[in-house]
Amino acid sequence: MENSICFYFPYHEDSGVPVLFYRMANAVAQKKPDISVSIIDFEDGAMARNLLPLPNIHLIVFEKNKKVSPPKDSVLVMQTFVPYYWPDELDLDVNQKIFFWNLHPQNLIPSLLPIPFLRELPMNNFGVYRFCSNFYKTLFSNLRAYVQLLQDKEALYFMDKSNLDFSSKYLFTNIEMKQYLPVPAVSSSVELNFNEPKSLKDTINVGWIGRLCDFKSYILVYTINKLSDISHRFDNKKFVYHIVGNGPFLDYIKNNIILNKNVSVVFHGSIPHDKLDNFINGNFDVMTAMGTSALEGAKLAKPTILLDFTFKKIEKDYLFREIYDTVGFDLAHFITDKDYDRGNDSLFEIVNGIILDYTLHAQKAFEYYENNHSIEKVQELFLQKALNTKLSFSMIDPSVLRKSKLLRFYNKLRKLEN
Repeated sequence: MENSICFYFPYHEDSGVPVLFYRMANAVAQKKPDISVSIIDFEDGAMARNLLPLPNIHLIVFEKNKKVSPPKDSVLVMQTFVPYYWPDELDLDVNQKIFFWNLHPQNLIPSLLPIPFLRELPMNNFGVYRFCSNFYKTLFSNLRAYVQLLQDKEALYFMDKSNLDFSSKYLFTNIEMKQYLPVPAVSSSVELNFNEPKSLKDTINVGWIGRLCDFKSYILVYTINKLSDISHRFDNKKFVYHIVGNGPFLDYIKNNIILNKNVSVVFHGSIPHDKLDNFINGNFDVMTAMGTSALEGAKLAKPTILLDFTFKKIEKDYLFREIYDTVGFDLAHFITDKDYDRGNDSLFEIVNGIILDYTLHAQKAFEYYENNHSIEKVQELFLQKALNTKLSFSMIDPSVLRKSKLLRFYNKLRKLEN
């Protein structure tokens, strides 16, 4: 078993993967002083800016178009990606051990239509995707063989059931998984007291945390509008929806939300991670979010409503659920017909339940976090899996790392678009 681990994700913005990686790096370095922890990042990257000053944690500076290598005898930890997008800067020894963490359902899924305004069509219509896949038979065969290799070498773990199911469906295979590796959240210093029952006041503060991008914004708009639609059914209650985050869909959200005398929205922009706990604790009564953002509310005992993602406007009746009702560590998945139920009253029932017994829903949210996603629990599982990977770089077929002519043409189109 190795005693050195290296996280790779050079990125400037404080977004999901770098935040997860630097939190895990810091946790491992703190709890396991005998393990050497390295990160490969820009000198001013998101991980680099947030490393703890510990003797067993080190920054390896990443520069574009310049070769970089993890420490010898380390395990290289990366988010999954389609292998033909292997980073050009990574210079790996043939014996380099590698471990992959699948943190987004589309990480292993190829894009099939290079035309800008049609790119998302296959993801929104599986029939279209299946048809397009007929032109990429060799690619899909290679991808399935690649995923099978990672599994055989115990080098691939999925964060939740939805990621696994989505990858299986869109790779036209059956990925077997013995155990998931869920995403963690760092515990908070905010003191929680379940001995004093809490009831909501006449104004209920609902919160959202997350980047305002395409696949997150449609469900956010739908949720706000649904809340506006049902708000009159709550006697003497008003709702303030606090939105924390920035992104290219900010104007879309502002232009498409429907408000009334009972529902208002406040846009707060981005808030630094080190100030997030206090902000949530002081401003939110109820959290609505997806992914790790949902855990930020649950760990502070805020009743948490999970939202799933989609790349198009929601026209049907979406089924809401609370975080403690989720299955297979699923904190967000791609919305399909299974997530709709005509005429359902799920949002009203959840919010009404929270109003009637806030403490119960708060405690259930916290217990779900503590039992499944606390960094103490996940860290032990992560080390157990990552340090025992059997995948070496030499085992990966070089042909899956090369782009086909069609993919090179696709990339040229994307560059022209940008």
